[in-house]
Amino acid sequence: MRHELQATLGGREVAIAVERGRDGQWRVAVEGGPARPVDAVEIRPGTWSLLMDGRSIVIDVDRRAGGTALLVGGEEVRVELADARRTRLAQAVGGRAAVRGELVRAPIAGKVVKVQVSAGAEVTAGQGVAVLEAMKMENEIRADRGGTVDTIHVQPGQSVDSGELLVTLR
Repeated sequence: MRHELQATLGGREVAIAVERGRDGQWRVAVEGGPARPVDAVEIRPGTWSLLMDGRSIVIDVDRRAGGTALLVGGEEVRVELADARRTRLAQAVGGRAAVRGELVRAPIAGKVVKVQVSAGAEVTAGQGVAVLEAMKMENEIRADRGGTVDTIHVQPGQSVDSGELLVTLR
């Protein structure tokens, strides 16, 4: 499945296309350029090892209320990622505010320990919405954007796979 992203780095917008082939290999294209193969392995939650063009890169991903920070080679890079299709849709209907919510998914497989929100509740960017237990550790899952809780898709005690939908915000 191909994912089109709009990344904002230091005020500059960059179009990124990410696709995982049937062979399990990731391919990444930047600014409409050719898709380049990337081996990506999550070493531990939030830390990725990438092999691209013969170079090995370790990236720590720190999701914060004000966006996402990447620690690459000892340097912190602030990045804001948005689904490019949603961004185009928002622009077509008159601005970013038109598409406000988000889908909060499980970044790891685990067991739902606690759901921290209820339907109809207002959620702010960075607020915890659920707690997952994985490998005997509890991980708070937070909303990136915020909005109003539309649907809660899980309940405490339920096992979830990586990428599974936890909460829908509008």
